[in-house]
Amino acid sequence: MTPSVNLLPWRHSVRQRRQRCRISAIVSVIALLISGFSGGGVLLQRQIAVVQKQGGVLENQHRKLQEILYQQQGEPLQGEQQYRGREQQHRVLRWETILTDLANKLPENSWLRSVGWQSSMLTLEGYTSEIEDLEKIETLLKQLPGVFHIKAGPVSYQGEQGLAYTFIMEEAGGVLVPP
Repeated sequence: MTPSVNLLPWRHSVRQRRQRCRISAIVSVIALLISGFSGGGVLLQRQIAVVQKQGGVLENQHRKLQEILYQQQGEPLQGEQQYRGREQQHRVLRWETILTDLANKLPENSWLRSVGWQSSMLTLEGYTSEIEDLEKIETLLKQLPGVFHIKAGPVSYQGEQGLAYTFIMEEAGGVLVPP
């Protein structure tokens, strides 16, 4: 075998130079990528901070708008509830005066045993000692303020208590509310 002789020594030096250039280019690219990622990370962190700050501002604005909306909606609701409460109290007071007046005008030896109110019907049950008093009670009921249909219910003799009677009143409009 013959020994190999390099007749072109300059090729070897060119090859080594190219290799160094490639290695330095690769190292440079890697260094740029690393610095780019870290620089990009800083930029990304700044953007995240800006978005978080804007989110905080938006949350405060949202909370303030909800408070304003609640105040605007809450005030009419409270007023409406107060109005309904006063209206209900007024109705109860009217019925209280009507029923008290009725009880005071009942004939002697007549009294109310129970008063029932269901839907649009008012049921009055009581006792009286004489049958003629039932006509007087019915007349009293017809004189009550409001337009009512009055139906006489069953009448029965209860011994010592006298005659048990029932009257059912239903407002003509279907709602039992005196004027």
